[in-house]
Amino acid sequence: MKRVICIGIVLLIFGCWNLFSQGLYDYGFVKDVSIVVLRADSSPFLYPFAGGMNSMQFGWLDCDRDGVKDLVAFDVHGARVLPFLKKGNGYEYAPRYAHYFPKMTGFMQLIDFDKDGKEDIFTYHEAGIKVYRNVSTTSLQFELFTEQILSVYNPGRNPINLFCTEGDYIVIRDMDGDGDLDILAFWSLGKYVDYHKNKSMEQYGNPAHLTFELEDRCWGLFSESNEYNAITLNDDCKKTPVKTHRHTGSTMLSFDENGNGLPDLLLGDMDYPNLILLTNGGSVNSARMVSKDSLFPSYDTPVRLYSMPCPVLLDIDDDGLEDLLVSPFDLALTKSENKESVWLYKNTGTQQHPHFVLQTKSFLQENMLDFGSGAYPVFYDMDGDGLLDLLVGNYGYYDSTTTNGYSITCYYSAAVAYFKNTGSQSNPVFSLITEDLANLRKWGYTSLIPSVGDLNGDGKPDILLGTATNHLIYLENNSVSSNTLTFSSPVFNYKSLSVSDYAAVQIFDLDKDGLPDLITGNRNGTISCYRNTGTITNPTFTLLTDNLGKINVRDFDYSYFGYATPCFFRTNTGETRLFVASEKGAIAYYKDIDNNLNGAFSPDVDELFFMADSAIFPIREGIRTAITVGDINNDGYPDMIVGNYAGGVSFYKGGKPPKRTLAVTDMIPATASVRVFPNPAMEWLYFRCSSPSTAPVKSVYIYDIMGRCRLQKEINGKKEGAIDVSSFATGLYIIKFVFDNDTRMMRKFLKD
Repeated sequence: MKRVICIGIVLLIFGCWNLFSQGLYDYGFVKDVSIVVLRADSSPFLYPFAGGMNSMQFGWLDCDRDGVKDLVAFDVHGARVLPFLKKGNGYEYAPRYAHYFPKMTGFMQLIDFDKDGKEDIFTYHEAGIKVYRNVSTTSLQFELFTEQILSVYNPGRNPINLFCTEGDYIVIRDMDGDGDLDILAFWSLGKYVDYHKNKSMEQYGNPAHLTFELEDRCWGLFSESNEYNAITLNDDCKKTPVKTHRHTGSTMLSFDENGNGLPDLLLGDMDYPNLILLTNGGSVNSARMVSKDSLFPSYDTPVRLYSMPCPVLLDIDDDGLEDLLVSPFDLALTKSENKESVWLYKNTGTQQHPHFVLQTKSFLQENMLDFGSGAYPVFYDMDGDGLLDLLVGNYGYYDSTTTNGYSITCYYSAAVAYFKNTGSQSNPVFSLITEDLANLRKWGYTSLIPSVGDLNGDGKPDILLGTATNHLIYLENNSVSSNTLTFSSPVFNYKSLSVSDYAAVQIFDLDKDGLPDLITGNRNGTISCYRNTGTITNPTFTLLTDNLGKINVRDFDYSYFGYATPCFFRTNTGETRLFVASEKGAIAYYKDIDNNLNGAFSPDVDELFFMADSAIFPIREGIRTAITVGDINNDGYPDMIVGNYAGGVSFYKGGKPPKRTLAVTDMIPATASVRVFPNPAMEWLYFRCSSPSTAPVKSVYIYDIMGRCRLQKEINGKKEGAIDVSSFATGLYIIKFVFDNDTRMMRKFLKD
C-alpha cells in the first residue's frame, strides 16, 4: 500500500488556462554517465555510474526502437531497471529508458505473449502475476493488460487468481508447443509444481489471451523437501506427509538440457547456493523427472550463489546460442553475495545440447562502481589541490555464510574506497586509489558511512565514520604529503558519543560559529545534532537535539525503518540547505534552516526531481539511498552522486533549474472540491468529491507537464471513481475535472 500524500494545491482556470507558472525550482539535475572513472591500472570502467547489482534478472527488449533487442536488467533489491543498448558486440548503459518501465516487484520476465514482435512484462502482484502489454510505436510504451492472471483450478468453477509468491521465480513458456504461454508455479505451500495450461489457442485461435486452467497438480511427479532443498522423484503427490508446510522461495528455469525434446527443469531454493537439474524422462503430455544433478553444471564450475540462485537463458555474445546467467533471488537484503553476484556461463555446445562454461562471476557489474551492498558517497578535496575527490563507504562486501539447521547467516565487512580527482576544474576524472582506505575492512564492521572534516585543527581532513552499532570511528589524518593519504590507527567509540544505530554521520558547521558540529541520521528516520561546544583543536560535542528539524523520513506503509542520510550544504550565497535520502529511496529537500535549528524544517520539495525528455521525474535509485553534493565541474551548479543499497552510485549533473510548472495558488471555490488519492499513484488514481455541494464530475482530462493531453475520460455524473494510470511513465501530471455545472478544477499528481 502506498501512503496517501496530497502533493499540492490545485490550479483553477476559468476559460483558457496555462500549465506553467512563474519561478524556477532551486536546482536542476540531469542523469549523466559521461564522467570518466579509472581503475587502479588506469583502465576505464565502462558503466561506472550504473548503480551496482545485487539480485538480478535479465531479458531482451528493444528499448530504443531500432529493431535490435537490448538487454534489460532488473535488480530485486530496490526494484531498479537498468537498460543496456546492444551496440555491436557490446552494450551501452542507457538509463534514459528506465523511466518508461512500469513499477515492478518480485520478478521481471520479458516475454512476447501475443506474438506481435514486442516483449511484454510479467511481474509479481498481490500473490499473483500482473502483465503489461508492450504497445510501443516510435517510443517505448506499456499499458496494463491484466492486474492478475486468472486460472480455473476446478472444472466448472469460476477462474481465480493464479497463485505465486513474491519470493518465487516461475516458469512462463510454451510447455506443450501449441503456440501460447503456459505457466509452472509452486502450489500455495510450495512443495509441488502446478501446471497451468493456456487455452488461448484452443478458445480463440491466437495467443493474444491469457486464459488458463490448472492441468496438473503434480507436474514432473516430484516434490521438494518440507525443510531442506532435497528432491523426491516419483512422487505422485497423493501421499500427505505429516508436515506439508514448506517455506516459499524457489526459482525455476525450464529448458531442454539433453536434446530429447522434453522440458527439463533447473531449481534454486531459498537459503541454498546451488542449482538442481531435474531431467525429464516422461513424455510431451506427461512430464516425469527421472534423475537429478544437485551441483549443476557438474561438468564445469557448479553454481554456488547465496541465496536462491535464479537462472535465465539469453544469447549474451550473439553467437546464436543461449547462454546461462545466474544471480541470487533471495528477497532478504543480508542473505546474498553482492560483489560477484552475476555469473555468466557461455554455451560452448549447441542449442539442442547446451554445455555451459563459466566466464565471469560479475557480468556487467565488473565494469561499474559496485561496492557490494550499500554505497555512501562523499565529495571532499582530500589532497588540497582544489579538485573534489570522492570517498564511498558501504554496508559491506559479502564474506561468508554459515548454516544452522535449515537457516543461514551471511557475514559482511565494510570498507571505504578512495577516488582521487585527476582531471581538471571543468573536466573531472576519478581514479581509484584504494578500495579499502586505512584497511578498515579487517575490523569486520558493517555500514561504514564516512564524513570528512578537520576535527583537530591541523588543517588536514580527518574522517569520521558511522557504523551499524551505536558508536563512531575516528581516523586522524597524519599525511606528510598531499601525494599520499595516510591515517593513524582507528579510534573506536569516538568521544564516547552514544549515537543511534546505522548513524549516517556528517561533519558540518550547522550554527555557523566556525566550529564543526556533528549531524547523524539514523535507522529510525530522524536526525540528531551534536553542537561543538569546545574549540577548533579540542572539540566537545553536546547533544543539541535528537529530532533536528522535526524531520522523520520513515514511511510505515513501506518499511518499519527510515534510514535517514542527511546531506547539509551551503549555497553560493551562504544559505544552509539540506537533502535527506531514505530507506524508501526518495530524497527530500529543505531550506528554512538558518536561525531555525530548534524549529521544524518544512520540505521545499517532497521528492527531488531530474530532467529527462523535457519532463521531470522523481530521483529513485533504489532503496537506502545516500547522497553527496558538490560542483565538480565548476559551472556554478551543484552536482550530485546518489548511492543505493545495490552497492552502486549514480551521477546527476547540475544545470539550469526547470520551471515550477505546477502552481500552488489556492483558487478553488468551496462549490468545487475533489480529492485524488493515492498520491503518488502506481496503477490506479481515485477521485472523490469531498464537498456535498460539489456538482458531479462530467469528464476528466490528464495532461503531462508539457501540456499534452494523455487521457480523456467521460465520467457521466459520478462523484467518485477510479482512473487507470498504470501505462503512464513515472512523472508529474495534471488532472483536470470538468463538473456538470461546467466548473473546472485541476490537481497535480505524481505517477510512481
